[in-house]
Amino acid sequence: MKIKIGNYPHKGNRRKIDIKIDRFDTWSLDHTLALIIYPALLQLKHEKQGVPNEFATVGGEDYLDQLSFDFYIETHNDAFEEGIKEWDVILDKMIWSFYQIAHDDYNELYHHGKPNYNFVKSDTTITNPVTGKQEETFEMEDKNPGEHWFDSEGLLLHEERVQEGLALFGKYFRSLWD
Repeated sequence: MKIKIGNYPHKGNRRKIDIKIDRFDTWSLDHTLALIIYPALLQLKHEKQGVPNEFATVGGEDYLDQLSFDFYIETHNDAFEEGIKEWDVILDKMIWSFYQIAHDDYNELYHHGKPNYNFVKSDTTITNPVTGKQEETFEMEDKNPGEHWFDSEGLLLHEERVQEGLALFGKYFRSLWD
């Protein structure tokens, strides 16, 4: 993949965009896109100058015009600060998820020990659908079953957390601007 997106244009000109996508880029498109989205989200969080409207709308925006009580002004500012924190938490969840996909190595965290397998001929045969001939089958035999294990529940929880960040990315996609 090769992407070149020019600066925002001056009056009336169009932005120059050149994108070349190779066949291998779509083999694991989630990974390819995560390599782009992850650093973009990091930069957005670092550079952000505002928050989406739903995190900034805390009620009574025109409190100065209403000559409100001082306590309302104070709580308004506190509520706005909480909205900023909430948006940061959501950005962090998205960033974490895209990091996991971009680095693509977390599956190894849930394998413990070293497996050692042997392939042993079984008593079962199958019919080859192309040739019609009977063929032998083999079974995978664990040579040291007590020395390794796989934490499938841990991996499932990890995947659920990744999915949460991806769902938030979809939900707030139109809010990813600065």
